[in-house]
Amino acid sequence: MSTQDYFRDKGVIVTGGSSGIGLAFARKIADYGAEVTLVARRRAILDEAERDVTSRTPGAKVHTLELDVSREDDVTRAIERHAASHRIDMLVNNAGVVMPGRFTELPTKEFRQMMDVNYFGTVYMTKAVLPHLVARHGGHVLNVSSLAGVMGIYGYTAYAASKFAIVGLSQALRAEMWPHGVRVSVCLPPDTDTPQLAFENQHKPAETKAIAGTVKTLTADAVAQSMADGMAKNTFEIYPDLASRMVALGQGVLPGVARWVCDSAQKKAGAVS
Repeated sequence: MSTQDYFRDKGVIVTGGSSGIGLAFARKIADYGAEVTLVARRRAILDEAERDVTSRTPGAKVHTLELDVSREDDVTRAIERHAASHRIDMLVNNAGVVMPGRFTELPTKEFRQMMDVNYFGTVYMTKAVLPHLVARHGGHVLNVSSLAGVMGIYGYTAYAASKFAIVGLSQALRAEMWPHGVRVSVCLPPDTDTPQLAFENQHKPAETKAIAGTVKTLTADAVAQSMADGMAKNTFEIYPDLASRMVALGQGVLPGVARWVCDSAQKKAGAVS
């Protein structure tokens, strides 16, 4: 089945859909004929994102939900209201926050915030949507993790923990859901050119910047396309490019080599910082 056919006439909820990867993904699947629901916390940016998608694809069906995914009760109520009048076939858990920093310097509130949004936001949205997919014995859940979800590096103790959790959740959820006809995928992108990366770069330690520089930064469109194509092919682990796949493979097969590469970059940065 082609990617366009996979999404045509499907109801797809995209969290973090007002910018970056989420918005790029929404544009693509709206063009494929999906009915898209954008989820984000700020109404003004949501409205702007809705206009963006409909201007690119006239006639596209686009809805918005102003929602903080880290609030379980709000998520449950919002999805129940939405499901009463809209079909839900797929969920893309893309909402996420990041604040890099050294473990000894990063406030614990940042650890909590990243787990609340990145991990528990994924849990709450999936808990709310899954009963609708299981009831019709079909559907798809895609969780957006990160390369930092398979390889923890300097400056990402809080972020990596939340993204590792998403990978573990996705692995176990896939096993539980396939007997019910529900597909589960997880995407593991490297640094991606988004507003969030621009913010993140202002706070990265020099060592983190040096290590990140060993992996190519991708465009949001490229990551979004890999997500759409991977879902259509029922790929579980979606790597947006070959380099990302090789980094993950190296970490799994030759972790000592992967650590050596990162440690070498870290040492060079430390020598000049």
